[in-house]
Amino acid sequence: MTKEVELRAEWRVHDTLRRSDKGMTFGVLMPHFGRHASPERVVEGSKLAERLGYDAIWVRDHLLWTPHEHEKGDRTFLDATISLAAAASVTEEIILGTAVLIPIRWPLKSAKELMSLEFIAGEGRVLAGIGAGHNADELEASGLDADQKAAIAEETIEIWRSLFQTGKVDFKGEVFTTGNVELHPYPNAGMPIWYGGTTRASVRRSVSLCDGWLPGGTPLATFDDRLAYLRGLEAELERDPCVIGIIPRLQMGDTTEEAIDGLDVQAFATASEGSKWWKKPPGGFQTIEDLRGIVVAGDTKEITDRVGDFDERGLDHFVVDLRGQFDRFEELLQLFAEEVMPHFKKD
Repeated sequence: MTKEVELRAEWRVHDTLRRSDKGMTFGVLMPHFGRHASPERVVEGSKLAERLGYDAIWVRDHLLWTPHEHEKGDRTFLDATISLAAAASVTEEIILGTAVLIPIRWPLKSAKELMSLEFIAGEGRVLAGIGAGHNADELEASGLDADQKAAIAEETIEIWRSLFQTGKVDFKGEVFTTGNVELHPYPNAGMPIWYGGTTRASVRRSVSLCDGWLPGGTPLATFDDRLAYLRGLEAELERDPCVIGIIPRLQMGDTTEEAIDGLDVQAFATASEGSKWWKKPPGGFQTIEDLRGIVVAGDTKEITDRVGDFDERGLDHFVVDLRGQFDRFEELLQLFAEEVMPHFKKD
């Protein structure tokens, strides 16, 4: 039995945002980055998401942010946990998630931030998403060795898990040594941890170390491959199923033609660090249809069909990512809640 399996057997499995007999759960990526970011959008947008019946709000994380080619924005990027603290102050029940924190903070520091956020927000409201990150400069700027990013992420998760479960940790790893320390207040019921990424390595870390898997937009063939791999690993470890989410890019229009107008297929096909390992269609990515799973675009009927692709696969949690239309964030958030969510989520 591996070290990861032994650790896993001791951990409580968290079902936060798992689908139920009421259907899928839905989240919102908040406009805390880019040219449309503002305090009002973070605060009022959080209140609106909760009022419309979304189950979670999510934030990204970067220290040194270079927008993807398809994001076409300025470099405004508000800190993840501070943005969620602002949201926590004006909401009551909605889950507050990081999608995902990159390990640029010393694990004790990031654990303290997340534990403090939960204390402010209320028990059971914080979900700690983490990934290894793709920008070596961010790790180097934080005083870490980018060549050790896998170990940095894995050791951070182990330190978090101990602190979230008991408030205590005594850890010595390849990268981090904590000594025998204690942090308070720690979550009475622990805190769920999800891993982000589209690679098979991300799936392995999700199954062996975490409660859930949260990839970004992924071609459906690749998603199917990764999902089958994940379920096989779960069976090998005899662990409860991971909670599965996804964050594809959402692009809404009155017609499908309007929604896809100007979308750069190649930009989307290469935006993820894991794209080099994606299963590609014959001839590569050439059309919007080839991006199915990466991009969810169209009028509300088309979008409902494409969300249905994931519903059919048993997806637990779908995150609405409107970063290409943050100028219409409030309007489209309401449209999705009224026209799409009812097909998959019962009151």
